Amino acid sequence: MERQGLVAALGLADAPGVVSIVGGGGKSSLMFALADALPGRAVMTTTTRIFAAQMQRAERVCSLDEAGWRQHLEDFEKGLLVVGGVEGSRALGVPLELPGELLAHPRVDAVLVEADGSRMLPVKAPAPHEPQVPPETALLVAVAGIDALDAPIEAVAHRPERVSALTGLAPEDRLDARALAKLLASPEGGLKDRPANARAAVLLNKVETSSDRERARQVALQLLARPGVERVLIGALQGHLPEAQQAADSRDWEVHAR
Repeated sequence: MERQGLVAALGLADAPGVVSIVGGGGKSSLMFALADALPGRAVMTTTTRIFAAQMQRAERVCSLDEAGWRQHLEDFEKGLLVVGGVEGSRALGVPLELPGELLAHPRVDAVLVEADGSRMLPVKAPAPHEPQVPPETALLVAVAGIDALDAPIEAVAHRPERVSALTGLAPEDRLDARALAKLLASPEGGLKDRPANARAAVLLNKVETSSDRERARQVALQLLARPGVERVLIGALQGHLPEAQQAADSRDWEVHAR
């Protein structure tokens, strides 16, 4: 077990390629945090949908609806978000092939993709058409909020019927460490549609108290006993800390690795 900054904790090198983020409990927060922390120029995008209000977190936004949207790639320095368009309160996703095309641009060092939706719930299991993971993905990160533990599946899960099917629990049953690890490490759950050459990590988010941390460690132990996941991060992307401490805390992660 080590404590590392977010980029090192995920094992990302200077040229991390395409990083796809799935699951629940903080995908957008992870995407924006990585864009800020990575060296070089990172482009953010989504192959699903995000709330249009989240676009305000980006330093620059462009939409595929714009005739000259590619010009943004020529002069951005940090925090460019590319979306497919905007419909009401939602920003639409881009085609699955676009993240690879973005990475091929000579001024782009990394592409961060929100590849799944969870309706702001801390845990989910994907439907047959989910997630939308680009084939060029080098790292797949499955995210879950620790607040999903010890709560009824039907209260904390997006697609609770799928979570029940993958864990063997009833929708009214409480999600325990074993079941959460089983869900996150499943090739039909957190690792669904992972490209053959992609590494896989799990980020357990919203861990802010000693009790949260102990519960998260139990999930990490269960995860690393299963095939597929190479490392588990424990910490908080956002929390109830004073603003002055927030940035430092979001970059201090407990890492459990094989």
